Amino acid sequence: MLTRDLLRFRSRKGKIYPQFLDPDDVLLQSAAEALVEVFRQASTGGSTRQELTEKTSLQLQSQQLDNPIGRGLEKLLLDRSEFDTGDPAEQQRFRELIFIQARQALREEAKALNPSLQEFWKRVEILRSQPVAQIQEALYADLPAQQRLLKFSSIGAEALLHRYNCAQVQGLLLNSEALKLRLEHPDPGPLRQLCKYLRFHQLLAQITTEEQGIFQLRIDGPLSLFYKTQKYGLQLANFFPAILQQQNWQLRATVCFRQKPPLQLQLDPSCGIRSHYQQFHDYVPPEFQQIGDRLKERLPEWRLELAGSFVPLPGDRYCFPDFVLQHQTGASVALELFHGWHAGPLRQRLQQLEEVQGVPLLLGVSNSLSKNPELSVALETSSYFKTFGFSFRELPTVDKLTKALKSWWGATQQ
Repeated sequence: MLTRDLLRFRSRKGKIYPQFLDPDDVLLQSAAEALVEVFRQASTGGSTRQELTEKTSLQLQSQQLDNPIGRGLEKLLLDRSEFDTGDPAEQQRFRELIFIQARQALREEAKALNPSLQEFWKRVEILRSQPVAQIQEALYADLPAQQRLLKFSSIGAEALLHRYNCAQVQGLLLNSEALKLRLEHPDPGPLRQLCKYLRFHQLLAQITTEEQGIFQLRIDGPLSLFYKTQKYGLQLANFFPAILQQQNWQLRATVCFRQKPPLQLQLDPSCGIRSHYQQFHDYVPPEFQQIGDRLKERLPEWRLELAGSFVPLPGDRYCFPDFVLQHQTGASVALELFHGWHAGPLRQRLQQLEEVQGVPLLLGVSNSLSKNPELSVALETSSYFKTFGFSFRELPTVDKLTKALKSWWGATQQ
């Protein structure tokens, strides 16, 4: 995505309007293709980052692109590039050894009648059994400018222009307070895909239905949080391309920049941005796979699976949990995890669950949330959490998960 200085937008009457490019513009496609070709050739020739920057600068000048647009396209291509950063510790040891051998060569050269830099480097060559050119190149190879381009993931010109437009919105969402999404009569499959992207990016949404077939999702923005806002902002921005895969959607977000009044961002499918995300495939992180395997060893009648459907809550609300625990009899209970940036959703979930009985839902809460005095009291006084919840540090433990699961199973049997 693009940094603040590369965003192009205008504002009027409290609203913000991203300045999108036309992906069908032939001149823009030609400029984008030429820029992509520079990266392709650089990856083949193993150019350094400095050499690549010089080539892209010349290409952008020849195409006469506006500076923010050209730099934005370059930034997106750099994000698709892999540079050789080397091993910092190994580089440090190599540099120290070179300096020691250079000092030895300098002392020997100082004894000569006519000392010279050329003779000095010859002595270093002898000590290293390595050509001077290789030594000089490797000496500061870990500096960003000297890192060589190892791999470049190519992209078509039209796709790059769509990616640029998408990044304009993502950059604004990094500075948002809240995101509201309205979905009109969504198909079940794409809706489940959207919720899976929510969980994949560790985002929690308040999901409500105001009328038949109309879903409202509200997600807190990074500026409304006090915990790891940069990481959360990236997760929210990375979620946006999943919205583009829906059919009838309306997005509203409150965007704030320093020392400026809040601005309202409004988008719908008429923006014409094409999502670059592919079909979401279920992925269980290895650490959770291990939890599932250990749970099966301890309780063979249960298995841990990824969630694939909503859990109804009071007041026409829903949650899309992380996992489902399936019993061999067909009974199941969902597991919803709350991380350090989920203070608001956790507070609301505790209130909802105190109002109703028999919701098939277990709660896992990060220890970092208990540092919040208000949440700490809410967790201690919640009868639901005491019975069907547990805390975790980095990941849920099998012991705590088993205890909560047995409590829920016992309550259903009664």
